[in-house]
Amino acid sequence: MSSKVNLRNFDWLIFLILCTILTIGVFFVWSASSERFLFKQIIWVVMGFTLFFTLLYFDYLSFEHYAYIIYASVLFLLILLLSIGGSVKGSQRWFSIGSFSVQPSEFMKITLVLTLAKFLRYKKYGLGFFDIGISLLLAFIPMALIMKQPDLGTALILVPILFSILYAAGIRLSYLLILIGTGLAISPLFWMFMLKSYQKLRIIGFLWPEKTTDWGAGYHRLQSLIAIGSGGLFGTGWGNGTQNQMKFLPERHTDFIFAVIAEEWGFLRACLVLLLYIAFVACGIGIARNTRDPYGRLVVVGLVTMFATQIVVNVGMTLGVAPIVGVTLPFISYGGSSMLTSFVALSIIFNVKMRSKIDLASRRFYEMRY
Repeated sequence: MSSKVNLRNFDWLIFLILCTILTIGVFFVWSASSERFLFKQIIWVVMGFTLFFTLLYFDYLSFEHYAYIIYASVLFLLILLLSIGGSVKGSQRWFSIGSFSVQPSEFMKITLVLTLAKFLRYKKYGLGFFDIGISLLLAFIPMALIMKQPDLGTALILVPILFSILYAAGIRLSYLLILIGTGLAISPLFWMFMLKSYQKLRIIGFLWPEKTTDWGAGYHRLQSLIAIGSGGLFGTGWGNGTQNQMKFLPERHTDFIFAVIAEEWGFLRACLVLLLYIAFVACGIGIARNTRDPYGRLVVVGLVTMFATQIVVNVGMTLGVAPIVGVTLPFISYGGSSMLTSFVALSIIFNVKMRSKIDLASRRFYEMRY
């Protein structure tokens, strides 16, 4: 199998969508923060493009070869983070490098995709209990470490990634439903022993806003809805949003940047942003459907699920239809780790499409035979 890149398979449609989304993101990070954050965001975007094009020259099967090593390395960083990581607003999620910060949990999302895809790549004709058990273990160990930081949003994204790869790998639907039912059954234990008090208040504020006595628990949601409502159909104009410019809206350049877009651009152009994301995810699904190599297909499924989950959860948070769990909007929200992770994931998706492979059996089988 050739490892050369087929430039004819470069997906210019996704690339054009990406550039459009990035441009929107840069302008609204500027509107929601300052020139200092704008400059840093541009640096992250340039670094992201550098990573994107650099990784295209590596065969994605090299990620398969080193998947377990990468998994162990990122897992070690998550453990190390709990002892020496920098603490911001009570969360210990970052390693500080000068004026920049790196969040290892962001990279664990991609690492989990690569690892699960390697483990399940040749299980097409049936996943046994052992396969399912190991897959759960691979997902829940980093999930527990990320919850310890605490970072509920990133930890929960690992769940749909796990389920989507299991489904694509050929798990029986009955087994998948049993897993979901078991998860719902043990959710009270998760509530009692894993969630922090402020996380519980946010979920209560989402489900029963009238019963939330703590003003802070519903403040983010309320200000986001005010911002979106004040934008109307056509918006207040870039840089003219009152909730944004008067700093009523919290985390406006990161978690709630979609509320800034809706306030200053209005409902119609906010829907245009959503259409761009829908087209982006649809193209990713198309790549997964057309990929014949089992490892490549599972990787694309996992990464597209990662993007789709982040988009749905982030927009849901701003609209008040999902609990506030601190998830960024891909390629738009400010943040180095989030931006670089998104670029790496997208580069791997392009990598799979640009290297057409047919892998009907393990390469070890052919090495032993010939």
